[in-house]
Amino acid sequence: MKTNTPSLKALRKRYETMKSLGAAMLACNAVLVPEGYDNLYLLIQNFQRPITSHHDAADVDAAGGLQLHVSGTRKTNFESQWTLIETEGGAIADFAEDMVNIHNGILPMARVYDGYVGDGDQIKGLREYELLDCAITFTDGGGEIDAASRSQILQVQASCRYNYFGQDGNIGSTGSDDVFANTLLAAIDNLGGLTPQSSTGNTNIFG
Repeated sequence: MKTNTPSLKALRKRYETMKSLGAAMLACNAVLVPEGYDNLYLLIQNFQRPITSHHDAADVDAAGGLQLHVSGTRKTNFESQWTLIETEGGAIADFAEDMVNIHNGILPMARVYDGYVGDGDQIKGLREYELLDCAITFTDGGGEIDAASRSQILQVQASCRYNYFGQDGNIGSTGSDDVFANTLLAAIDNLGGLTPQSSTGNTNIFG
């Protein structure tokens, strides 16, 4: 029997289309960088990358048995499971201590970077995702100790609740997309074009 398969011309067309969509991303080709703990990204082994989404659609029952649905609100609160590698220096234990004693359980920001820019020497990706107000909770115990496990690393599990507003919601970006700076300048213009009068630290006082 002869198997029916696409022609070489059709396969070439699919190949070119696939190339235009970009190369397939490796599952390991992203990093999670907690703010203030930049080097810790090397020890975060597993995590979920954020993605913009809606809540579940809502059902609508209309007269005459008509059934409809409407989209839910945009989802801004997410949860992710992390797997971290503990070191002999106690890097994860120290991070957990800081989460309790310094941050009161909530890290202001963490960033996820997709891909690499250049040779990957810098912590910078093709896309950036801002995870805001990360409520990080470590599971009971700082990793399972097993005297018979001579070829396994010590891993620590944690869960993280965070807010994510999509890539368009980043107010710390540079250029024309700097939402925070543009909003501030627009407010100043509306107040009559105020100019900086003095500054204290990183705060400018306009008048």
